[in-house]
Amino acid sequence: MYKWQRIKALHAQGVGISQIARTVGVSRNTVRKYLKEANPPQFKAREYVKELDRYQEEIKAMLAKGYIGTRIYKELVDKGYQGSLASVHRYLRSIKAEDKTAKLATARVETGPGRQMQYDWKVWTLAVDRKPVKIYLHEVVLSFSRMKFYTFSLSITTADVIRALVEAIDFFGGYAPELVIDNGKQMVITHQKDGIVRYNDEFLKFCGLYGIQPSACENYRPRTKGKVERPFYYVQEHLLRGLEVADLNEFATKLREFQDSYNKRPHSSLGRPPEEMFAEEKGHLLKIPPIEPALLQRKEPRKVSNDGYISHDGNLYPVPMRYCARKVWIENIYGRRLKVYDEGGALLAEFDQELQKQTVRPLHPEHETINRQYQEKKLKVRSALVEKFTSAFGADGQKYLEGLRRKNGANLYWHLAEILNYQDIYTSEDIVAAIKECLKIGAYHKNSIKRLLEQMEIALLSCAYDPASLNVPGGKIKRDLSCYALDESEAAVS
Repeated sequence: MYKWQRIKALHAQGVGISQIARTVGVSRNTVRKYLKEANPPQFKAREYVKELDRYQEEIKAMLAKGYIGTRIYKELVDKGYQGSLASVHRYLRSIKAEDKTAKLATARVETGPGRQMQYDWKVWTLAVDRKPVKIYLHEVVLSFSRMKFYTFSLSITTADVIRALVEAIDFFGGYAPELVIDNGKQMVITHQKDGIVRYNDEFLKFCGLYGIQPSACENYRPRTKGKVERPFYYVQEHLLRGLEVADLNEFATKLREFQDSYNKRPHSSLGRPPEEMFAEEKGHLLKIPPIEPALLQRKEPRKVSNDGYISHDGNLYPVPMRYCARKVWIENIYGRRLKVYDEGGALLAEFDQELQKQTVRPLHPEHETINRQYQEKKLKVRSALVEKFTSAFGADGQKYLEGLRRKNGANLYWHLAEILNYQDIYTSEDIVAAIKECLKIGAYHKNSIKRLLEQMEIALLSCAYDPASLNVPGGKIKRDLSCYALDESEAAVS
């Protein structure tokens, strides 16, 4: 190129052919040749015929069988190849490079309105209250308009995927008949190289209820669902990176705001905002069929403990005390919310799931009321007991009550109840007389009253007493142990 330019320049300056040839260092014929050509010279590489090209089909067949380079070299030598092993390795590298280039070639596909939607998720570690929390960001995109729906979960189960898709369908107000997905185990059990796919049964049930045809993308080829893959980078760099929130509710708000602004932003390839194009696509979407929510929402049974708690993921959550020792059903929503239902399907309680393991048992809202009612009932019973005692035994009973309170404290009410029970056997006058004697000697114990009553002559009870209802204490019978001894004849028999 330099020589051609130099020859053209010298000739334009009026230099002769011989002088140009000496100056540039070429022959005069070369100068004449370059001056005749209007276009610059082009480099033409010498074409070589590779010996291995004769074995190209055999080599590809052996590569398909998984043969390594040394095995291929040995097979080629047997077929008459006389080159080196290094040449075979270089040839194999060139073939693999061509195959890789062919696989990278991607044909862009634009679908019509309401024909296709794509789904995928991304894992991210989010700072929540200065603690790292792993979240799963779900994205559903309508392929024509690029209208996007986002939500997130703390777990990634088939139920989470289905819930995200159902919420997206509700958000769009309809859905496309084809759903392009990745090969996650939540949706796809196996995807063979020949394209045979076995889908997860629970995921297939969802697709069947809506009449959706799932389409799993080729393994390790995410660009086949590029409409849902590429936006993740924008979300990552414009929302997630560096984001810190006080709680998950704050992140949910920020994600909704980001979604709204992203759908209003002109698309880089289409040049129009997704919201504007969605207005054209919405009428082409399939109408949402009426589906029983129980067919989509998975619930698990739990037994309520006798103190009113259910356990989930190692943490305790309180439910109404009337369900103690009974079965309830729980619904785990994205690993973020927990709903509790009775066996009839009525909602009993709803909780934000704990992000960390509990270190203390949470307070039950009914326990304080139950404990207060119990204390009130106990005080009422005790007050009634005191009133009954003082009413039965008068001023002497009141004095004895105060002495019992000073001497016996916690056992006060037990003493009162026992002394009142003596009325089943003795008259109130006899008990008052015993109380007076105890007041004189300072004996404040129910047994002191009992011993004094036993020493008194028992007065006849009035006819108002029913002998059948009397609570007569059992008599104490003592006998000598010798009565149980065997005589000689009995001992001989034994």
